[in-house]
Amino acid sequence: MRCLFLIYCLLKSYVMATAQTAFSPTTYPHLFEQSLKPFYHGVASGDPLADRVIIWTKITPATPAKTIKGQWQMATDPAMKNLVKTGKFNTNAAKNYTVKIDVLGLQAGTTYYYQFMALGAKSLVGRTQTAPNQACEHLRFAVVSCSNYEAGYFNAYAKIAQRHDLDAVIHLGDYIYEYGQGGYADSTLKDQRKVQPKHEILSLEDYRTRYSIYRLDKDLRSVHQQHPFIVVWDDHETANDSYKGGAENHSDSEGSWANRHAIARQVYAEWLPIRGEAQSIYRKINYGNLADLILLDTRLEGREKQIKDIKDTQLYAENRTILGVNQREWFLKELKSSQAQWKIVGNQVIFAEFNIGWAAAAIPGYTAEQLESRFLDIWDGYPAERTKIIDFLKTNQINNVVFLTGDFHTTFAFDIAQRPTVWSEKGKQPDYLPETGVGSVAVEFVSPSITSGNFGEQLGEMRAKMLEYQMNKPLPNGINPNPHMKYADLTRHGYYILDLTKQKAQADWYFVDTIKQVSDNEVFTEAWFTNDKDNHLQKSATPSANKKQSKVPAPK
Repeated sequence: MRCLFLIYCLLKSYVMATAQTAFSPTTYPHLFEQSLKPFYHGVASGDPLADRVIIWTKITPATPAKTIKGQWQMATDPAMKNLVKTGKFNTNAAKNYTVKIDVLGLQAGTTYYYQFMALGAKSLVGRTQTAPNQACEHLRFAVVSCSNYEAGYFNAYAKIAQRHDLDAVIHLGDYIYEYGQGGYADSTLKDQRKVQPKHEILSLEDYRTRYSIYRLDKDLRSVHQQHPFIVVWDDHETANDSYKGGAENHSDSEGSWANRHAIARQVYAEWLPIRGEAQSIYRKINYGNLADLILLDTRLEGREKQIKDIKDTQLYAENRTILGVNQREWFLKELKSSQAQWKIVGNQVIFAEFNIGWAAAAIPGYTAEQLESRFLDIWDGYPAERTKIIDFLKTNQINNVVFLTGDFHTTFAFDIAQRPTVWSEKGKQPDYLPETGVGSVAVEFVSPSITSGNFGEQLGEMRAKMLEYQMNKPLPNGINPNPHMKYADLTRHGYYILDLTKQKAQADWYFVDTIKQVSDNEVFTEAWFTNDKDNHLQKSATPSANKKQSKVPAPK
């Protein structure tokens, strides 16, 4: 027995020593704001429905605890005086001391405030909002994607946190990046923004640590505090260019893909305010009669491995899928059965055709075919399935479909048409007329990145601007490579506001002036909209109007 006791003491000493060297307030005190102890990571909310919403927090105990008990409360005022819901919770190390509560029995279309208590302390007060359940006149969302910690400061998140008339923030993925220190960084920032752990994340502890350092960022913490999030993952929440059976950035030497994949899902569910355990993330969130938000998973649910050669005949196979059969059938059913005016599709990768091969001369080292093949991680790599969806919209006369897209780190606005650059027959009218929008069945708005590198960083500002200028203009041979592309910005970072009314759906793009240092400056650039049942884009001279009533912010 004494021998067992000695072994226990040695193991305990090892665990305590490991805890001291792990990512913690003890080892990295400059990253943990002591006034928030033990709720260093703030609060968050998400997946709002008409009668419920998820609220979230993370507790960081000074020493490991078997169980932490606490309370939560929800009120209709930021001072937390008019309480409408209260409850208790337990959390432990198996949950990474995270807390997720699905608060039920709420009023539709209502702003609420919430707070957690544990270990003798109180968390920040968060603000959230339920979805409307019937008639709705006006909705506003911020749409974001691609926040690489080492690439720059999250100034765009800070600007969104300052808005007080949003219904939610829609995050389209690449919430974190899996690379080790310097693997995908802006070298000019030197040591200002370093991820933890230092190596590429593979283990359960690695993924938890990476989310932890992201959520300690004051701007990301602030935007979560002020708005509910509606989230889907893209590839970097697991590994670059992931698909159902693997990823470009995963090798056998890094262990089992199934294990890494399962860890990434688990930690995503722990750290983000998403309903359930994130075993499947495609779902619908209804916003009354005005909008159905249909969220897809184009990464892990059913995607076949990417083909990186446009000459490969298998690329065009009829049964090739990015969604998987089950998800595709669900998606088409939701589109057809939706009674909402706007069908808003949250989608990770560009749905529209993206013709880039002509630009090979401007991007050294590529032939036209090689450059086109470079961009087959998007729906261009799964053309038969895209054709099925577009034909389904046509055949069933489904109007008012709006795709929201992230992943590409750049801004685009597209009409969605079947082969928009191809004429049906020589001498006859083409299938798509860019001047009038005839032939377009839907529209797409693509989000710039919060910080992740774009064409400007990769090619240089001048070359990227030249490419941007030519993207949807006739070439010397008279052919426009992208007549359905209405707007492109390849060099700036930010977000867009999706504004929905009974008359139109409009995207307003806002860009921050820098990501290399903390800045409070942003600029509105362009706005594009589609009128009810038009299914094609027009340019707006002004951004959409704010809501008539704004919400009182949660106290900082």
